[in-house]
Amino acid sequence: MANYIYDNLLIEKIDIFSNSFKNTSREIFYDDKLNRIYHNGEYGVYRESLVVDFLKFFIPSNLEISTGFIITSLNDVSTQCDIVIFDPNITPLYQGYGKQRFFPIESICAIGEVKSKLSKSDFKLAINKLAKNKSLSERLSDNPSVIKGRNNNGFNRDQIYDLVPSFLICQKLDFDFKKLPHEIDDLYDSDSDSDSDSDSDIDYRYRHNIILSIEDGIFSYNALGGKLVPYPHIRGNKNKSRFVMPDDNKYVHFRYFTSYMYTLVSSKTLFYPDPCEYMGEIGGGIKIDQN
Repeated sequence: MANYIYDNLLIEKIDIFSNSFKNTSREIFYDDKLNRIYHNGEYGVYRESLVVDFLKFFIPSNLEISTGFIITSLNDVSTQCDIVIFDPNITPLYQGYGKQRFFPIESICAIGEVKSKLSKSDFKLAINKLAKNKSLSERLSDNPSVIKGRNNNGFNRDQIYDLVPSFLICQKLDFDFKKLPHEIDDLYDSDSDSDSDSDSDIDYRYRHNIILSIEDGIFSYNALGGKLVPYPHIRGNKNKSRFVMPDDNKYVHFRYFTSYMYTLVSSKTLFYPDPCEYMGEIGGGIKIDQN
């Protein structure tokens, strides 16, 4: 059973987003004489704005979307994230004079990357970058206070809702994506479960939650029972990869994406980003006490 109002609005939004991402953006920024995209920076910003507008249709309205860097109280800083979904009610405005925005890891609900056509090598770079940024989920001070979550016992690295969800949106996978479920293990850097101490190792739980290719389909995971799920692991079990391509239902991958993005950001545990943990040592000074 479905609500025809919501479904028709969703289809309209998908059509506008898909056409704008694939066609309008190229028509605006493509130089026929030079046979290439000009103003690549503005081209990327335009596509990111299309993604933001699309996301706003189905994620909770109490969340906001921006771009910027993740920081932690343990002095980590991520590479720039194209999309940061966060709770503005608990997120301080850490911003430099150049308007670069820095987000404390505790109040982030999801991070995403926006790409055009991806070769296999570019795809590998994108998912590993996303995974390394997601790994900052664990870089919390001891016993952070839970603001919203399923338990009040602090951070649990094996709890799927405590890790920051990650997603990738691209126009097209410019390689044989039908082999992707079988090749994905080789595209990620080595799993740290292998007892390696390499900084490049990517633990399985840091892998993407959802990859949406507008032209090709959606890439996520197959849980026990055969259901597509947006989590690489559940209760310590590694879920196998699954790619779903559109058929007669040309919107199937978008429907999965909108449903699971709502689930991911709504279920994310939020912690208190204690400013005292982010600033330098609070001590010293000349104190004068009341008699």
